[in-house]
Amino acid sequence: MKKKLRALVIMILMVQMVFSSIFAAYAADDETAGEPKILAVNGPVFEVNAGEMNEVNITVKNLSSYVAKSIIVMPQLVEIEGNPLDISLKTTSSNLSAISPNASKNLTFFVDVDKTAQAKTYSVDVRFNFYNTDGVNYETKSTLYFKVKGITTEDNIFFEDFNVEPDSLEVGGTGKIGVTVKNRGPINMYGVNVSIEGLDPTLISAKGVSSKKIPNIMAGTKERFNFDIASNSAMVSGNYPITFSVTCKDENGTAYSYEQKYYVVVGGSSSGQKSDLVIKNLVEPNGVFGVNQNFQIKFDIANIGKSAAKNVKVTASEYGEGSNIVPKTSSVISIEELAAGASKGMSFTFAATGSASTRNYTVELKVEYEQNGKAISFSQYAGANVSNPDNEKDEDEDKKESKPKIIVSDYACDPIIVMGGQEFNLSMTFLNTHSQKVVKNVKMYLTMAEETSSESTKTGNIFTPVDSSNTFYFDSIPAKGTVEKKLRLYVVPDAQPKTYTVTVNFEYEDESGNEYTSTELLGVNVKQAAKIETSEIVIPETFELYAPISLYFDIYNTGKVALSNLKVTLEGDIDTTSKSTYIGNCASGESGYYEGSFSVINLGENNVKLTISYDDASGEKVEDVHEYTIIGSEPIPVEEGMDGEMGEDYADGSEPLSIGKIAAIVGGVVVIIAIAAVIFKKKRAKKAAKFIEEDLEDDAEYKAEDIKEGKDNNEQL
Repeated sequence: MKKKLRALVIMILMVQMVFSSIFAAYAADDETAGEPKILAVNGPVFEVNAGEMNEVNITVKNLSSYVAKSIIVMPQLVEIEGNPLDISLKTTSSNLSAISPNASKNLTFFVDVDKTAQAKTYSVDVRFNFYNTDGVNYETKSTLYFKVKGITTEDNIFFEDFNVEPDSLEVGGTGKIGVTVKNRGPINMYGVNVSIEGLDPTLISAKGVSSKKIPNIMAGTKERFNFDIASNSAMVSGNYPITFSVTCKDENGTAYSYEQKYYVVVGGSSSGQKSDLVIKNLVEPNGVFGVNQNFQIKFDIANIGKSAAKNVKVTASEYGEGSNIVPKTSSVISIEELAAGASKGMSFTFAATGSASTRNYTVELKVEYEQNGKAISFSQYAGANVSNPDNEKDEDEDKKESKPKIIVSDYACDPIIVMGGQEFNLSMTFLNTHSQKVVKNVKMYLTMAEETSSESTKTGNIFTPVDSSNTFYFDSIPAKGTVEKKLRLYVVPDAQPKTYTVTVNFEYEDESGNEYTSTELLGVNVKQAAKIETSEIVIPETFELYAPISLYFDIYNTGKVALSNLKVTLEGDIDTTSKSTYIGNCASGESGYYEGSFSVINLGENNVKLTISYDDASGEKVEDVHEYTIIGSEPIPVEEGMDGEMGEDYADGSEPLSIGKIAAIVGGVVVIIAIAAVIFKKKRAKKAAKFIEEDLEDDAEYKAEDIKEGKDNNEQL
């Protein structure tokens, strides 16, 4: 009777192993039919240039363990009205055939930005519509941000080629003064008005009109403007300034203005006597010069007097601010004596420095000399156009706004990824972007209110200052100067894992007492620790070879974030039909379980590794590994008869079961169940294909019914 009972127990255990493998097969089959997750994983901020067709590459990744099929990519503008972006895929099709689990594909967007686009950031939603292998439809969304670098139009209108005919006006005489206005930018300018200002009837006045207007100056073209002028007969000789001014509007109707001074030489007095020295044949640099690119200013010093000029000194230097353009040759040329009627050529070489901005700079040409023991001096001016895109943004803002601005030029979190319920350091550097103005009475405070839970409508502070106030004060920040501030912040324990926005608010004054406010946005990446616990995992220290060991335990998500792709894996010196069992997603506070079996295969030590793996909220894979050692022992011997059967006869006279018969029975069961599993999977695949096919047929049937209904309505009418 004991022999019969032992054979029955062995057969039951073998059948249990078979059914465990079938359940694992069904679980694996379910794994392929879950919910995929398609998202854009790079960026999310991309810089694009106004007036250009920009190519932007994004990476699309399947962040799940399920296959996604028939993926349709649909970029959509968040702000439709006034949006200067036109977005399309580089390929002719917006479809992706499939993305495997944890795989990624690259897409290229064509982002066409209108040339009149403002320099700001525009958001675009990219939606992904797709199916899983069971034909179930899903949709996800990623938000991308396109930061437009606008075209600077203000510095693209400038003056060049000043000239006066004759070179030196007679006292009480007349002449012509002219200038060329050039539009070197990509945007057309309209309603262009050029005028000469700063005129004084007692000195130099306009003879006729003092302003002229034309409809437009198209991009890349230039126009010449000439004015008639006259000098007063009662004035003395010298150099007198005339201011040239231009106003216009771009294609958006934005108004611009630009002005530059030019000095006119008036020679002689009312008695007909002329001054001794004048600057003639002035040649200004033509074109636009970058940083460290040399340009030359050439002219002649002529003595038009009746006696020699002694100790002549000619100095060339930047007019006004200084340090933006510097001489590359000697900035002073001396002449011991220049005879009456003689002239001498002069040449000075300059180059722009890194502090220069994109605009026209003025070079002052100062002439000093002695006449009959009396010191005399005068100045004339020349211009050069400089381009420095690296320093262009701040200067443009200063010209338009003429106000200082404070920005967060740099910030850092320590650690970079902040854990919920912990403290971190936030270091910030504040920059006054204005090149000339000082800011004072600077008040800075942080706004850190955010929803503490995606399921909650309550709001509160995600970050709280530690041992300090939320408001800080600085006496002043010099022009182009910086100050630093370091804070210790605490993250609330129930903060959801994501990037939070911290708003830095500024209130400050300029030197004139004008009050300003501004804000800057910082991003702080918060993460919650994922944590699991299990019930007691019972693994025997010793067990028979090839005998099945049943294993069962519960898994609890005790962390504050949901877990995905929860899976249990068995490895080592074992034989099992369920090496990997997929459990799925597990929300915070929920639980799952594992059930399986295995057997050891070596006499003596058998190493067994049990791994519980999952993905946390950030998509990072986490593994919890348990290692065991099981001593394998010889199987319990079974007594056999002469013909290999277990025992002779049972007491009830029934025929004993042999090992061969048991193996045959179990083998037959395994084959039958394996065939059933294959048929089940095939039917499931056919069901998914039939689902998509029926969906298409239903669409066609609905369209046909709509057409038929329309015809019936027409016939009734």
